[in-house]
Parts: sequence; structure tokens; C-alpha cells
Amino acid sequence: MEALIYGYLRDDLADGQSEELEDALRTHARAEGLCFAATFHESTSGDGTALVELTQELKRADAHHVVVPSLDHFAGQTIPRDMLIAKLAQEAAAEVLTLES
Repeated sequence: MEALIYGYLRDDLADGQSEELEDALRTHARAEGLCFAATFHESTSGDGTALVELTQELKRADAHHVVVPSLDHFAGQTIPRDMLIAKLAQEAAAEVLTLES
């Protein structure tokens, strides 16, 4: 069975291209040999709700991979990007992949 991967996307950075970006996340997941489960969309307010839900789902599903269009999708949150990535690693043992990797 393939390992699960979840997408994370900030809608305010998608510039009206959310569907296209989500398709790209799915394609990247397949190329990495991972099973794409779902995308968590952060609202334009960027309050971090989707990130909290993503972390909970990673733990629930015992999944350890997240894919984002770019690391910029972690910027602009109340917690700096590097801390968010470290938080995912610590709380859910998750590795973050980008479309650029």
C-alpha cells in the first residue's frame, strides 16, 4: 500500500488557480509514489485553521507527507514558515515536499 500524502494550499496565494495547483499537487504525489488523500485549503484570512486540521489528520491517518506548491504557502501565518515545518515534523513526523523538489 502506498503511503498517504496530503496537500496544503493557501487560497490567497493561488491567484484563482486553486484547481490547477491541486492537480499539480496530485501529479507530484503520484510521481513520488505516494497516494494523494486530500488538500487542506487555508482561507484568505490565513488564521491557520487548515494547518491545525492538517496536523490532526496526519496523526489520525498515521501519514507523514505533505505537499505544497511552494514553501511560501507556509509564510504569512502567525508562526514563521520554518517553525511551521518543524511543528509538522515534530507533531506528525511529516516531511514537506514542494512542487519545486
